[in-house]
Amino acid sequence: MFKSHGKGTFSGNQVPKLTKAIYPWSGIFRDACYALVGTFLLQYAMTSGVLSSNFGEYSAQMHVITITMMIALVWDGINDPIMGFLVEKFHFKGGKYKPWILIGSIGNAVAVLLMFLIGPMGVKGWGYVGAMLAFYFLWDTFFTMNDIGYWSMLPALTNDPKERASLTSKTTIATTIGAFLMNILMFLLPSILGAQTSYAVSAVVVSILFLVSQALIYFLCQERERDAKQEEISEQTHFLDLFKIVGQNKQLLLVVIAMFLYYIGSGLLTGIGLNYYYLLYGYRWGGYMATAISVMYVLGTLLSQALYPALTKKFSKKQILTCGFIVIVVAYVTFLLVGFPMFGDNPVAANAVPSAAPSGIGEALGFAFGGMHWLIYLTCFLFFAGSGIFYLVLMVMFQDCIDYNEWKYGERKEAIAFAWRPLDVKLGSAAMTGIRNLTFMVTGTQVVLTAISTAEAHNVPYWDNGKLITKFFTYDGYATFDDALNGAMTKMVDKHSQLMQFGFIIIGIILVVFIVAFCLLHFGYKIDEAMEEKIVADLKKKHEEDEKLVAEGVAVNDIPEAKEGVDQTTTL
Repeated sequence: MFKSHGKGTFSGNQVPKLTKAIYPWSGIFRDACYALVGTFLLQYAMTSGVLSSNFGEYSAQMHVITITMMIALVWDGINDPIMGFLVEKFHFKGGKYKPWILIGSIGNAVAVLLMFLIGPMGVKGWGYVGAMLAFYFLWDTFFTMNDIGYWSMLPALTNDPKERASLTSKTTIATTIGAFLMNILMFLLPSILGAQTSYAVSAVVVSILFLVSQALIYFLCQERERDAKQEEISEQTHFLDLFKIVGQNKQLLLVVIAMFLYYIGSGLLTGIGLNYYYLLYGYRWGGYMATAISVMYVLGTLLSQALYPALTKKFSKKQILTCGFIVIVVAYVTFLLVGFPMFGDNPVAANAVPSAAPSGIGEALGFAFGGMHWLIYLTCFLFFAGSGIFYLVLMVMFQDCIDYNEWKYGERKEAIAFAWRPLDVKLGSAAMTGIRNLTFMVTGTQVVLTAISTAEAHNVPYWDNGKLITKFFTYDGYATFDDALNGAMTKMVDKHSQLMQFGFIIIGIILVVFIVAFCLLHFGYKIDEAMEEKIVADLKKKHEEDEKLVAEGVAVNDIPEAKEGVDQTTTL
């Protein structure tokens, strides 16, 4: 039934224990590394002092970075189908997916190190802009290679619904932990060690861990043996199959569109929320507040995703999706009302900002968890929990669509189908970048971030006799780093009005994209639990027939495709 490749493979639907332990949890370091670039690269460029301290040059450099990263969509549009095509068509002795996972991680580690180390090495201004963008394209290429190999391996490991739900839940939990760790580090460290030092150290550590984790997949994990007929179909893959598969498989198309919208909505708050708290509370205090919110992110997401396997035993995918959606809408509307200054100069859920910088972690925590902030954390916990469930259902639906594609059209092609996931990620990230900069422009808050970046550029960390020392070089009458940060906050013309606009734009867009995504899935997605059970049973029957034919000496070319050998009269 399957094409064997020796000890590197297993048969059946029961995933080996070592593979089950290593594969999902390696996602911690994958997503930590992705978050460093995908979420914080633009933040690093804006606030670390690697760009010009002249406002005119700084603005021009930011425009070039923003435009170039959006133009990178063109490369993404080519890169994802190329990588999906390569992974699907060309297989190595080491497996169909594992070699691409390893190669991609090696290139990714090199690119990430270059992006975050050239700044501390003295490359500044336009020189940094050019180098950063070149390394960004390099990173994008290799991460896509790794990403498609990694996520395509997930639906190929098992067809069993329970095993799939468990493995998917663990994988998404791991990615949540990875993103959380990087978010909390990047929210907290820059205000303590300085931006350049924090990002450089984080880049070195996370790149090494990412590379090691992916090497463990390559050397210790096993791929599932592949059906001989599907192996032949994979070798005949064409470049344009990426579009053919969503053109014929309408269920997959709906999930792809919904996932794109999800990535926009889920990334906006984490990608822009840090800056909101800088604007509300200042650079130092805002960083602690954003760090506390990131704790709610991981708690809400992990709890909801850990409960998912148990929820599937009592509720259908659509019922779980609906509950998650309702929680998201209610929580975000509440967050808008209490987290932004809708009813006065300050938000309902706020705390008084001390006049001086925090003297220690105790004072910082006292501020972050004092006042009415508990209301913020409650709403954050809820909408992160709802988003976590929403995403997990999306991922399971995505894998079910691959089973459906093999069942209905005789072609599985996991790598081609899953090429849409990283493309969704990057399209969503690019859209978020555009929304982010448009928000700063419309609300007139870009000038504050420019002032923070200028302050960081004059607050230079360096090592002296084994000790990390930070020296502030005075400018424009600012004698200390805190003086400069306080001066940055005076750049806001009408703080109350600007923050209200900020809230309406960001929360409004988040609600719209989640509503559209939910409607697409609720009214258009038809692969329910009963149909998935039929699909799995029919595919098992087909694979058994293939095994029998191969044993009888029938050539693979003469084995009928699934659509010819199994009854599938249902059209979705």
